[in-house]
Amino acid sequence: MLKMTLGQFAVAVGAPKRWVQNAYAALRLPAGYDETRARRLAFARTVKQACGMSFGRAYQLAEGALATWPAEKVWTHRGPDGAVAVSVELERFLSDFAARISLARTYYAERRRGRPRRRRGLALAKWYGVDVSLLESALRLTPMQRLQRLEQAVQFIRAARRRT
Repeated sequence: MLKMTLGQFAVAVGAPKRWVQNAYAALRLPAGYDETRARRLAFARTVKQACGMSFGRAYQLAEGALATWPAEKVWTHRGPDGAVAVSVELERFLSDFAARISLARTYYAERRRGRPRRRRGLALAKWYGVDVSLLESALRLTPMQRLQRLEQAVQFIRAARRRT
């Protein structure tokens, strides 16, 4: 699983960084941030916010609830007396989570240290998406081979002009 920074993890969970750190301390989770744990923590947070269940209990239920998808589209948990039930649409939750993961990976990616590399010449052209393969093949030729190709091109153009 892809490792994440605290900032990326917080965006994926949909919570502030401080909330994530407090949740890790409360649940006594080992250090490290990855997508699987972010999904489980986000689910627990959603259930806790929706019905006020204790966070520890919601985190315990999250693993089993997420394991039921794709066989189950809706996860339902009934209270001890059976009178109250909590339902979560798993597809909607996972869709929201996928959007947050995408945001975390694109906008909150770890920045490289130091100044950005300056691209020059062909590297700059490649970075802009220009196909430079023909230019590179011409640069592999010796100056004499380049002159011969130029002469052939001139002869071709003269022959074409004579025919028109």
